[in-house]
Amino acid sequence: MDDVKRSGENPTERLIAVPSIESRRTRSTPWQPPAFDLLLAALAFVALLVDPVAAGHAREVTPLAGALAVLASSPLVARRRTPLGVLLLVAPLLLACLVVFHPDKAAVAVVMLVVFSVGERGDRGRSFVVGVFMAPVVMTAVVLTAQHGTVSDVIGYAALVLGALVAGDATRARHALQQARNDEVQRERVATAQHRFDEERLRVAHELHDNIGHALVAINVRASAAAHLHRHGDATGKNSALDEIAATSAEALSELRLTLKGFWDGSSDAAPLHPPQTLDNLPNLVAGVEKAGLTVSLDMTDLPKPLPAGLGHAGYRIVQEGLTNVLRHSTASNARVRVASDKAGITLEVVDDGHPRRTTSGTAGRGILGMTERAHALGGECWAGPVGGGGWHVRTQLPLDGTSE
Repeated sequence: MDDVKRSGENPTERLIAVPSIESRRTRSTPWQPPAFDLLLAALAFVALLVDPVAAGHAREVTPLAGALAVLASSPLVARRRTPLGVLLLVAPLLLACLVVFHPDKAAVAVVMLVVFSVGERGDRGRSFVVGVFMAPVVMTAVVLTAQHGTVSDVIGYAALVLGALVAGDATRARHALQQARNDEVQRERVATAQHRFDEERLRVAHELHDNIGHALVAINVRASAAAHLHRHGDATGKNSALDEIAATSAEALSELRLTLKGFWDGSSDAAPLHPPQTLDNLPNLVAGVEKAGLTVSLDMTDLPKPLPAGLGHAGYRIVQEGLTNVLRHSTASNARVRVASDKAGITLEVVDDGHPRRTTSGTAGRGILGMTERAHALGGECWAGPVGGGGWHVRTQLPLDGTSE
């Protein structure tokens, strides 16, 4: 994998390119008839010559009869490739065979084989046209060439030919249905894989946004505090703020490496460097936010044990994003975090007492959207909006029986 990265080659493109090369090689390979069709052609040749012998007309099997049998049976090797062309070629040759040495039953069998191939390889409309054409041809051939032909022979042979055509069409329909089912299964597999990929991509995007966004906001606040202290000559406070910036940035880099570790290792089953944060880690989160100058009161009642890991991690991230939005977009100096539980699920609330801050950025953030997506992924709801008298309120409800991440 490292060699691929150094060479700048995309492994996915390399995997996709291999089938393309193989398919081009397959298309350039000269066509060869299947062994089964070669065997059928040989059997047809033998049957055309044995039929008159079995009927007591051995004297009619002459070198000319052998040549006609070869010409009539050889095209069968291409019956899968061009069935209609083989039928148009074989039909007059079989008529010549019937006139010269009377292989009645073998000729009908060969016609049945070819019309079966037409029905199997063609479409229903073409099969109907072939049936309408072949029925009178067979009847005429039997009447003109048979030494002791009867009406029942004519009807029987025509029924056999039409039956072979219907059987071929039924086989074609069954194969088409099976192919359609296989294609549908393949489409479902591709759609499932794409859905899983999109879910994983969304999860990683949320993790990076929450981790790095929270850290950068905290760094920005602390850097502003350090600059303010520098202007007022408070070296002790400035050094403390700079130490906090260094610690926060180091923690953010560690979170980034942890999030991307699964991609570097090529496996999502690798053991994490440390367990994902849950609602039990909220006191540490609040302590870090308070270092940035925001006073936070945490009200967290007893949570059910054990709490689903996906729910606990999503709840932590939602509270983290809510406090990050307060630091970034509000003039608040106080915030309140409440985590409550009941039989239905977990309720998370983040409320501040500030007013919206003017932003110098030209693009809006996606914090509320991210919180909403996390809640919806677990079957919950997230609401955010202003409260009377100033401030912002975020309320999220997560069901205990929701889908874990």
